[in-house]
Amino acid sequence: MTTTKSKATQIQKAIDELLSQIIDEWYERVCPHYVTHPVDYGGQEREEELKCFHDKNGHRIKFNKDALDFTYGLKSQWAEEHCVIEISVTNKVENFDYLDFQRRLISHYQALGNRKVPTPYQLRTHSYQDIFQLEPNLEDAFSVENREKKADIMSLSFRLKERFSEELAARPVSGKQLIEDYCVSPFRSVYAAVYRRQSR
Repeated sequence: MTTTKSKATQIQKAIDELLSQIIDEWYERVCPHYVTHPVDYGGQEREEELKCFHDKNGHRIKFNKDALDFTYGLKSQWAEEHCVIEISVTNKVENFDYLDFQRRLISHYQALGNRKVPTPYQLRTHSYQDIFQLEPNLEDAFSVENREKKADIMSLSFRLKERFSEELAARPVSGKQLIEDYCVSPFRSVYAAVYRRQSR
């Protein structure tokens, strides 16, 4: 059954709101550890170390403190009867091992994908990989955009069939938790591990 344009827009907008909340809550959790507005230290201005953005390019949180300098992003779009969620991170580490990062990601999602989701009740017979299918497939879901004189952008895409994206949109608390637990947190943890190892 073909999804009407208005229904698709409504579902995608609801999923996008969950992504916005994830970034805002992430910001609130970590902001006590960062300078979040310009501060004058003895006549020398200290720039923000943490920022978040919400615009047509999605939802982003930028870290810029000492050696840390990267931005995570979340965005969604509707494509061919399903919603696509993309998580990304900028990378400025020279000679970053992208293959190692990709292998670690794939290994994680292979290990976790078969587990049944804990919530909401309506989806508990389904596994994470039933709901969040790597787009277009396990090997090609990860991509790197190399940008000369700018940070590279690494991204991972998930496809949600209409029935699943509609369920998550209708149950925002559970929906946000599933997206954060399966899509966001592992990507963030794997990047942090590879980043720390290579930026020593």
